Amino acid sequence: MILIDGIDEIPESERQEARRWLQELVSAYPNNRWLVTSRPSAVRQDWLVGDDFAELDLAPMSRENVVEFIKRWHKAAGIGDRYATDLLQSVRDKQDLGRLATNPLMCALICALHQDRRGYLPDDRKEIYDAALSMLLSRRDRERGIYKPGTIRIGEEHHIQLIQKLAYWMIRNGRSEMDRADAIELLEHALPAMPKIADQGTAEEIYRHLLIRSGLLREPSAGSMDFIHRTFQDYLGAKAAVEGLDFDFLIAHAHLDQWEDVIRMSVAHARIMERTRLLTGLIERGDTSEKDSRRLHLLAAACLEHATELNPDVRMEVEQRAAALIPPRSADQARALADVGPVVLDLLPGPQALSDDEAYFTVLSATRLPTDAAISVLAQYRDLSDLRVRSELARVWSRFECDRFAEEVIAHLGEEDLYFCVSNAQELHALRRFGGRSRIRVTGTITPEEFQTACDPSRLTHLWVEAASGATWEWLAYFPNLNTITFESPLASIDVSSLKKVRSLRTIRLPEESVFVGSEALPPSTKIVRACLTTT
Repeated sequence: MILIDGIDEIPESERQEARRWLQELVSAYPNNRWLVTSRPSAVRQDWLVGDDFAELDLAPMSRENVVEFIKRWHKAAGIGDRYATDLLQSVRDKQDLGRLATNPLMCALICALHQDRRGYLPDDRKEIYDAALSMLLSRRDRERGIYKPGTIRIGEEHHIQLIQKLAYWMIRNGRSEMDRADAIELLEHALPAMPKIADQGTAEEIYRHLLIRSGLLREPSAGSMDFIHRTFQDYLGAKAAVEGLDFDFLIAHAHLDQWEDVIRMSVAHARIMERTRLLTGLIERGDTSEKDSRRLHLLAAACLEHATELNPDVRMEVEQRAAALIPPRSADQARALADVGPVVLDLLPGPQALSDDEAYFTVLSATRLPTDAAISVLAQYRDLSDLRVRSELARVWSRFECDRFAEEVIAHLGEEDLYFCVSNAQELHALRRFGGRSRIRVTGTITPEEFQTACDPSRLTHLWVEAASGATWEWLAYFPNLNTITFESPLASIDVSSLKKVRSLRTIRLPEESVFVGSEALPPSTKIVRACLTTT
């Protein structure tokens, strides 16, 4: 394996020569595997595809990556396991932290912030970003003694003022990257209002300082700039919008997905009269827009958590609009809520004071949004006895991270009449860790050997499977207490003769439209039942 790291660091004028050099290497050593890396946008798309390279993007860190990173960070820092355990729980429970932790720089910053605050992280989203910005923009350099005589020094407040102008320009123009020349020009217009900063260098020198020292900006290519994480762009852009009193522009774009966080953070930054203007504008626009009414009213409701001070009449108006939509009272309403997006998760209530139908449809909404934040919502419903709720929670296990969903939801579901859905051997092993289950429904590809290894043989009494073409079932004799098997199958004919060795079997359930063969091989005590099959 040959790794060639950082093609983007080669000047543009020399990149073609570098490509020829690479082609010669590949030709000289044809049996090697080659991995060539570059920052995004630094080289044109498909630059090496003609040389039989496949082009891939580096994905954000997975949940497992984040867990491993946090454990290793604390081990390297010589900090006790308790801090790592507490932080892992916070990253799971707090959606904003989870979103920030998906790249190594931000994950390390969160670890440092957590340690610095002796295991405490703010609950409020704005406070989390404020603390992170303070650590990035001032404390990190100051505490490391990075400044030397004659170097550019920009205080935290001025740092934020400059960077938020870049952020808001990008938001207003619908850009995730900004041309380097545009960024320098924008700073050039801003510096005359900041004479202490302007005296330290040109706009280009100030830009270089922000790029190198802030930890917030990066150059994905030689001629462009972006934010290390989109959440900081939205947070700082919202601050600039509020300071510029640009409320009408915010309201006009509130129906767009990419503006959701900007709107919510604008409410957090705003003063009480400004919040009133923003939230009233969202309500009024929602009242007159049939297409975007639901989204705008729910977005206004989601903003309430950031409104630390607000006119009670405005709060009541927002809550009344949301109450008409939440909790959902039908399957159609549940689907419509989920279509609005993850903002809904912050608004869904717990099961207290909900009817059985409302609780079920609320769960239906949350399960259609398979994010970590949804697990915390769904865990509130795990103790309900309603079979519809329990069946829906069991059915969607495969949409979520296996072990966490198992620990927080599956392990707590009442077993009565409930089939626990498993799509792979990992889920079967998880069930066994919790003592096994008597009713299991197989919804994925699991071999007989995997099933026998992972499933508790003494617990299984009811099994629900799909009867694939040519499948035989002698292996089920391994389960001494299995008395009922349900076949869900697209096959016109199902051969049940191989079940003759399953001595404990008493009932075979088949779809109404299917036919079966081989029943004469079964003992007389085995009953075949035709049923309209449902998940319960």
